[in-house]
Amino acid sequence: MTSKKEILIETLHGSVAQLNELSSMTEGIDIYDDAGYINTEFLIEALSCVNAFMDASNTVVQKISSLLAPDAPAAEKKKQADEGKKWNVEDILKHCTLEANVLKLPKIQFNKKSYAEAKKWIEEAGGSWQSGKVQGFTFPFNPERVFSILKEGKRCNLQQEYQFFETPAEVADWLVMLAGGIHENDTVLEPSAGRGALIKAIHRACPSVTVECYELMPENREFLHSLDNVIILDEDFTKDSVGSYTKIIANPPFSGNQDIEHVRIMYERLAVGGTLAAITGPHWKIASEKKCADFRNWLEEVHGEVFEIGAGEFKASGTSVSTIAIVINKKN
Repeated sequence: MTSKKEILIETLHGSVAQLNELSSMTEGIDIYDDAGYINTEFLIEALSCVNAFMDASNTVVQKISSLLAPDAPAAEKKKQADEGKKWNVEDILKHCTLEANVLKLPKIQFNKKSYAEAKKWIEEAGGSWQSGKVQGFTFPFNPERVFSILKEGKRCNLQQEYQFFETPAEVADWLVMLAGGIHENDTVLEPSAGRGALIKAIHRACPSVTVECYELMPENREFLHSLDNVIILDEDFTKDSVGSYTKIIANPPFSGNQDIEHVRIMYERLAVGGTLAAITGPHWKIASEKKCADFRNWLEEVHGEVFEIGAGEFKASGTSVSTIAIVINKKN
């Protein structure tokens, strides 16, 4: 008995022969009728047949191609879909991939709640969803480190971990102005540089000045290396005591009174005659705890000036809290 494979091959050969014959039959044919008008009935019928032929041909190609890489059976696909709907956020992240620095979600359906949570975790780690051709989460830095953390099913909240709230350009320029501007002979320190918002403002005031800085977040340090006239001294400003500067301009972390601790350490690194301009949270102004009361007294002793920054100035950076600018000129 002739096998189905042999019948298929024989039929395909016959179809190819017929197609070649059809091709030769189009020779000498035009699109006009006997009266010299375009024969629309002929065109419509011919094109309809050609389209039907192409559809049938594509179906045959897909079916034969599937013999080389068959799709998962419908039951298996349904099983995968059902499993995906049970995935929690950790399951989703464990199955993500990193392709050309784009974080791709697994190609499976999962429940709305877990998807929303996974999206939140990725955004906390610095990712932003890009649609179109990308169809994945992109990052403003090399995402390999944060991806490895997410892949383990762990959160990587960069803002919470590093207290990173980037200074808006307008506020940064204003802070530089409060510091008395920047001049070529200034020695300048930025103790918690982030992604260089204050450094850029300093260079807008004086492009040639060299800014020395510290930064904890690895991704931010990688970015800072790309800036001109910047020297990264180390990671943690509070663990160093070397160097004296005529200008210190900063936006330190706020939580746990870190901001006022940083300001006092900055003052120690400030040269006599130099100026310190730093952004802090409002907590120290009203808190009754000893550290805050001592800071208020100390700020009065060094004749520090206080400037209020309205709530919402840092909204684009992820916080709507009101802030304060402190300016100190070191007299002795």
